[in-house]
Amino acid sequence: MNALGIIGLLAGIAILIIVSYKGFHAVPTTMLAAAVVMLCNGIGLWTGYSTAWIGGVAGVFTAYYLLFLFSSIFANVMQETGACTTVAYRLIDWFGTKHILTVLTLLCFILCFGGVSFFVIMFAIGPIAFSIFADLNIPRKSILLPVAAGAGAFVLACPASTQLSNVIPAEPLGTNLMAAPILGLIMLVAGMGVSIWYVEREYKKIMKEVEDGKIPGWEPDASIPALRGRDDVPSTIGGFLPLVAVVAIIVIGSFAKWFGGNATLLAVIAMIIGTVLATVLNLKNFKGKAFDLCKGITQKSAVGAAGSALVLGAVVGFGTVVSNTPAFANIVQWLMGVNMPVYWKGVISTGVLAGVCGSASSGLKLCVQYLADYFVGSGCNLAVLHRLLANASITFDSLPHATGCFLMLSYFGRNHKIAYKYVWWLDTIIPLVVTVVATLICSMIF
Repeated sequence: MNALGIIGLLAGIAILIIVSYKGFHAVPTTMLAAAVVMLCNGIGLWTGYSTAWIGGVAGVFTAYYLLFLFSSIFANVMQETGACTTVAYRLIDWFGTKHILTVLTLLCFILCFGGVSFFVIMFAIGPIAFSIFADLNIPRKSILLPVAAGAGAFVLACPASTQLSNVIPAEPLGTNLMAAPILGLIMLVAGMGVSIWYVEREYKKIMKEVEDGKIPGWEPDASIPALRGRDDVPSTIGGFLPLVAVVAIIVIGSFAKWFGGNATLLAVIAMIIGTVLATVLNLKNFKGKAFDLCKGITQKSAVGAAGSALVLGAVVGFGTVVSNTPAFANIVQWLMGVNMPVYWKGVISTGVLAGVCGSASSGLKLCVQYLADYFVGSGCNLAVLHRLLANASITFDSLPHATGCFLMLSYFGRNHKIAYKYVWWLDTIIPLVVTVVATLICSMIF
């Protein structure tokens, strides 16, 4: 094993984490970290940057820019017309304010379970949450709590979920999306129960600090329109129907495999239809300035989408550099060759690879790519293994250098230093504990 290459890889990840906590943008941060990885692995800087790193950036723009653009346009139209404020006021009216973050957590869970991607959920939930936070004087960093708990962890790996963590193991292992339903349900209930408890505890602590004047509450942002009064917002139908239409199209289309199963195209079509509905139903709320507002919305959305894609692309570019190094190949080979009980081998391999890649789907895909035949021939309960692997993928995938962390923090306008601790507990520690306990029990029973 190439010791210098391994050291360089770990040093690159450490630099990425440390510099991120200092508040630097993803582009210079990932380029610096990638340079260390390349130099220690014998890869020329120009070759590494001009092929692997920029290839990751270009790949993200190719795959996701249109999704980010139309999702951003939908979110901005909902925001400018006041439709998001309508949804926010109704949620407060129906469920009260005491447990409003739990309500948002469950809303994120439902959307994600229904097939809405994590990226889309951020654009859909963000404006609604900001309207609620402005009304209740909740600090902006708190939005990481419901999003991380509801859309960043257990919903990705539970039975019947259409997210990649539950989909990837199915074909190689010969299982299905409902593999080990009882085990999966127990892990889901335990994980979400602890997560909601943590969300509630942190929410109370944050609001107590706001009341005591230790931290500021909601801080207005020039990019976010001022909160409308209750007499100046669309009807309940005008607020909810566009959002419901988007979710319904994505959910139904995912199961019916519309557009040949192209999830990105499906989401873009859903966002366009949602935008049209939000505009038509709430046209009067543009207050006679429809042209100017549309011009501003499209410009703001184009720039915002490019920024989000660039952040994601930069981190993916770093991951592409890492995956092309001899050190990464050595890590994969070492994990494949380690002699340990089959469930532990699957869980540890998936978790480590997800951590190195900064991606649940990438780590899980690599694990089953190299070990599927071994798993099938081991005689283990493949349905149980499917469920354990799915949950193992959502542990170290949320370390500070992960793509989802960078994008989430960037979109919500926070940085690692301010808000990453919520992601750490909700998307790494709690899933890790649940997965380890479940693996220990399953190793004794099956």
